Amino acid sequence: MLKTESIIFTYDGLFKFNFPDIQLTEGGSLLVLGDSGVGKTTFIQILAGLLKPTSGQIQLGSTNYNKLSSKEMDQFRGKHIGMIFQKPHFVRNLNILDNLLLSLYLSKNKQDEKRVVQLLNEIGLGDKLESMPDDLSQGEQQRASIALAVIKQPDLILADEPTSSLDDVNCQKIITLLKEQADKNKSKLIIITHDNRIKTQFNKSITL
Repeated sequence: MLKTESIIFTYDGLFKFNFPDIQLTEGGSLLVLGDSGVGKTTFIQILAGLLKPTSGQIQLGSTNYNKLSSKEMDQFRGKHIGMIFQKPHFVRNLNILDNLLLSLYLSKNKQDEKRVVQLLNEIGLGDKLESMPDDLSQGEQQRASIALAVIKQPDLILADEPTSSLDDVNCQKIITLLKEQADKNKSKLIIITHDNRIKTQFNKSITL
């Protein structure tokens, strides 16, 4: 379970964000909507343990973020949290296959090439194993980003504006793919976005 309680973040002592409480069970999904300036990126960074809230509690499984040192949080994130960003993050001089193998290595998971190839086939990139990231289309890059996030079978998948740069067709494909992979891995899924096109695809949503 992911549970947050009374999360507050103060920026420069001037801007104060109060975030709603979240409770998400295994395999659950949540859409978090909000316009620019309401703290969407701040919230997802807090959920990922990249930012410490001014006050409040976050618990993923049996782990309370507040009890972890920065190093322990980095290790925990690498093992249990998959992140997808609006702009894909790759090692540009490695092909897609090697990017995924590197992700497994860095998260201290077994570098299982067979599983990587299987995943890329599942998400429609089976013919792009040896392609460099810059040679992929926007939609293909976002698919590869999803693969990077889910290859380690995380407990929690966090997606920050994953569809904002995509057309309607690719937008729907990416959301479907995210939900399919979250279901397959029994991962909790949180998408934070201002993109109202995907609101109807989620039973549970909140607005910041």
